[in-house]
Formats: sequence, structure tokens, C-alpha cells
Amino acid sequence: MPEKQLDSIKKEFVKYLDSLGLSPKSHKNYRSDLGHFVGWAILKIRSFGSYVESLSEIVPFLNNDLAREYRDYMNENAAPPKTINRRLSTLRHLSRFLTAAQVIDSDFMNGIGNISVNQNKKPATDPVMANFRSYLETEKVSPNTIKNYLSDVKQFMTWLETNHYARPT
Repeated sequence: MPEKQLDSIKKEFVKYLDSLGLSPKSHKNYRSDLGHFVGWAILKIRSFGSYVESLSEIVPFLNNDLAREYRDYMNENAAPPKTINRRLSTLRHLSRFLTAAQVIDSDFMNGIGNISVNQNKKPATDPVMANFRSYLETEKVSPNTIKNYLSDVKQFMTWLETNHYARPT
């Protein structure tokens, strides 16, 4: 069954956005931001072993930790701060909508603030990751592929650390 038929919550949220009197560009951005989050959340939740494929199926998993992890994921993957904050705004609207519609009991975005638009700090770079990036650049790998490889390695390393696997010495 196509996602459009499955996802009643997404349809209702788009109707809610229509009622806000947004400009066509803002409306398009909100829908795009929602799509980005849903795609990320589907992959994240599937990594827990639950098979989901729509926003409606993601709703039971929506909580503060998932929202914070999404914000951190975007920040770690060097999304522009304005884009991150716009996406967080979309999620705040989604959370208010779901709460008002009594689909969820509490605001899953409570306490999830925007990131500083003027932040000029780069996250501390692990020397191994820096060497891996340099290697990929010398192999003339595309910037998107480099970003994806680095993200995958970071997620794997985080998984290793969370599961208490030690690095071989």
C-alpha cells in the first residue's frame, strides 16, 4: 500500500499547516522538513528492531530523547544551523498538533531548543576520522559520499561504545 494511503497523521498535519496561512514556500519547507525527519526516524526506529514505514507508525516512538538525537544528528552531520532550526520548528508544530489532537499525551519537543546560528565551532575531530577523511579526499570520493561514510563510521563507533565493546589494542 502506498505511503500516502497509510499515513493519516501526515495528511491531517498538512491540513493543519494549511490552516496556519503559511506562504507557499514555508508550507513547502514544512512538508520537506517533515519528510526529512520521517525518513531519519524510520531508519532509526528500524535499527531498534521495529518495522515502521510511516509517520503514523512512528508516533508511539516520539519522545524527547528521539527529538534530541535528531537535532544532534543534524548538527554532527554539518547541516546549516538555520536548516536545523527550521526543521526543529517543524517538529514543534508537529508536537503541538499531535498534542492538541490528543494523539500523544505530552510535548515531545519540550526543552529541545534551537542551536546557535552563529556557532563557529567545529566538533572535535578524532585523528582517525581526520585521516580517513583525507584518504577519501585523495581517492577523489564525492563530498556527499565522504559525509555519509564519516557519519556511518561515527554511528558505528557510538554503537560500539554503547554496547561496551572495547577497541582492540
